[in-house]
Amino acid sequence: MNDKAAWSKFRMPTWEDDISLNHDSLAPFENSPPPTEIPVEKFKTADVLPEELLEGRPLSEFIQRDTYPIPALDDREGYNRNHDARFFITGLADYLKIRAAAKKYDVDLQSYFDFGCASGRVLRHFCAQSEIPHLWGSDINGRHIRWLNDYLPQRLKVIHNNCVPQIPIADHSIDVVSAFSVFTHIDTFETAWLAELYRVLKPGGLCYLTVHNDDTWKLLQNAGEENGLLKRFCQVDPTFEEQLKKDIPVERKCYRYTDVGPYRALVVHSNEYLQKTWGRYFDILEIRGKAHGYMQSVLIGRKKG
Repeated sequence: MNDKAAWSKFRMPTWEDDISLNHDSLAPFENSPPPTEIPVEKFKTADVLPEELLEGRPLSEFIQRDTYPIPALDDREGYNRNHDARFFITGLADYLKIRAAAKKYDVDLQSYFDFGCASGRVLRHFCAQSEIPHLWGSDINGRHIRWLNDYLPQRLKVIHNNCVPQIPIADHSIDVVSAFSVFTHIDTFETAWLAELYRVLKPGGLCYLTVHNDDTWKLLQNAGEENGLLKRFCQVDPTFEEQLKKDIPVERKCYRYTDVGPYRALVVHSNEYLQKTWGRYFDILEIRGKAHGYMQSVLIGRKKG
């Protein structure tokens, strides 16, 4: 076997896909219809969208504002694969939760950045439901970025980032930054990514970041064998169920399932670790258990300094 063939076993076909994904994807999109074309009875909100977040407004008002197509199943990072209406509802819920957090902590939300935005599950609502002038998104998957450029409005600026911590957004320019199911997968350079988010946030700006934390660990301890997240951890590490018999590891724990490509791990953070390490960048205002997809928690922090 020549050197090139041997090396190909350990890396992606092109160097771009070794540090990002789908950098040159030109395959056509096969979208689902927009929310306005989905029968209203399909939109079930009880377990996802608390009534108080709607602030007395009918759900139909939000649906009618969103005329963007819904990405196909393979273009939405596994979110609600068989339920287009639920894909809309979960994104709307997270949008409204971010707006509520900004209001609670007295942040004038004029600029927003969704780090790891995928194909706009949350960003689409910032575009459809708000007039916020400065909207940014980035993702490691170039196909997602192409989708956003093709279907969402021009006031949204999107970036195809790679796994090396660097986001070309100006210093101190963002009021709120979010990251859904991102730090739950970052195996290396975590603190450098935290520093990047710190850099782009304005003084006093908020971060809204999801994690696998103490709450997640307790949920996994009591989960049945059918639980999807538990299955994934056990596939990565056959000893995981034994580990669950103990308390969550105090230090950050990374369960890496491949050494190829940029998207390769499940990560657990104890609350103690979050306070010790993430607390160097952000004043941790609260950690909300089961606040994202039932198994992930949300850390809300304010930029220090």
